[in-house]
Amino acid sequence: MSRSSTRRFASACVLSAAVSALLVAPGSASALGGEQCSGSDIAGKGASTQLLSQGIWSAGFKEPANTNTRTCNGKFGSKEVRTFTYTSTGSGAALRSWGQEPKEAKEINYGPANAIAATDEPPNLKQKEEMESHGGAGTVLTIPVEQLAVAIIVHLPANCTAVEGGPTPGRLAIKPPTLSKVFQGTAVEWSKLLNKAKLVGAGCSKTAHITRAVRKDGSGTTSLFKKWLGVVYKKEVEPGKTWQQLAESANNTTWPNEGTDPVIRGEGGGGLAKAVAETPGSIGYAGLADARANKNFSPPLGGAGKTTFWATVENAAKPTHTYADPSTNGDAEAKANSNCEETLYVNGKKKFPPPSTTELWNEVSAAKYQKNYGICGFTYDLSLTKFSAFTVAKGSQEEPTEKEARTVFDYFGFLLNAEAGGGQAQISNNQDYLGLPTSAEAKANVLKIAQEGAAKINF
Repeated sequence: MSRSSTRRFASACVLSAAVSALLVAPGSASALGGEQCSGSDIAGKGASTQLLSQGIWSAGFKEPANTNTRTCNGKFGSKEVRTFTYTSTGSGAALRSWGQEPKEAKEINYGPANAIAATDEPPNLKQKEEMESHGGAGTVLTIPVEQLAVAIIVHLPANCTAVEGGPTPGRLAIKPPTLSKVFQGTAVEWSKLLNKAKLVGAGCSKTAHITRAVRKDGSGTTSLFKKWLGVVYKKEVEPGKTWQQLAESANNTTWPNEGTDPVIRGEGGGGLAKAVAETPGSIGYAGLADARANKNFSPPLGGAGKTTFWATVENAAKPTHTYADPSTNGDAEAKANSNCEETLYVNGKKKFPPPSTTELWNEVSAAKYQKNYGICGFTYDLSLTKFSAFTVAKGSQEEPTEKEARTVFDYFGFLLNAEAGGGQAQISNNQDYLGLPTSAEAKANVLKIAQEGAAKINF
């Protein structure tokens, strides 16, 4: 994963006039029948990291006061109001619901109740082939929709009241190799995390045991985090398995050395944050939006000088060591943006970004060191080039309809729109996420690649 295969990008919220001219919103032309907004109401499910952002998008899509022309709020196209309803089930459940594992065909449903599958864990080749085996000539589209930072959330050991000193006083400043060792279960004492800081409090022990908190469910956030750890540490972390291999679906919930160093588990990003907040001596990971929503890791309940907070992570080692926060406003109570501006992404042995949404995105990860925060990544929504081809058994599930496909097309047109009131602008407006990267060079423009992919949605 050399730097020669990487690029830096600007986010959608800082588009230049030259870049804006390149971004033609999906929905302006379609082979689908009917006008914009003439479809039917739809629903989707998947990644817990998208629960809050999908709430923003689904509200904005039908908001009467929104003047963005890609909305279906009764003012544009057929002037009908269309709705999208989202349920957080986890990335693994979303992939299975779209046929990731043929043996679980009873779960498969491509109908209006499951018209979009959201995941932080984009399908690999085998998973994509399994999904497409149900669709004849149809193709699964892996469409990036936003960037997010994964926060490292911390609860100090019992009797410890605060952290003093170190690179970021009041909070831990963690080096990537240390983070890898902690989640390998090989660095198990709090002294390994201190990095020139010290724990304070009567009876507080720096040799207290570190408890790893991880996701119970098959999680895209887990996959994103493990892939980043795999960039940091490329060797095996358990016999026959690297971090990259543990990031894949079959091993997603497996952690090194669980037999000798047990983990605690939380359901969904919110559940994991809750587990850390309730467990002294624990450390876990969660999307920034989930970490801030918990309210125990930022002021007034948490943050610098408190027992619960999110850590800063080293983002550069030369010429000096620097540390970055997952949020653009630090550990403040108010929402801000994920600190992923100009993130340097890699794509295994291939160039980043993949040239289209029909390609595989499963090896995409942030590089070890960054201009800003390091543990950043994309979250994705899956769609189809031919909804009518994706059925399981006639009559066994609600069949996809052309009206469903129409609304899916319209909804993607909205959430990938970077103009005022569009989905990209909304989530980049201090919502703890960040819009997709853009570039004046078409081949490097992630937002444009996503928009071109959405334009392929058809019935």
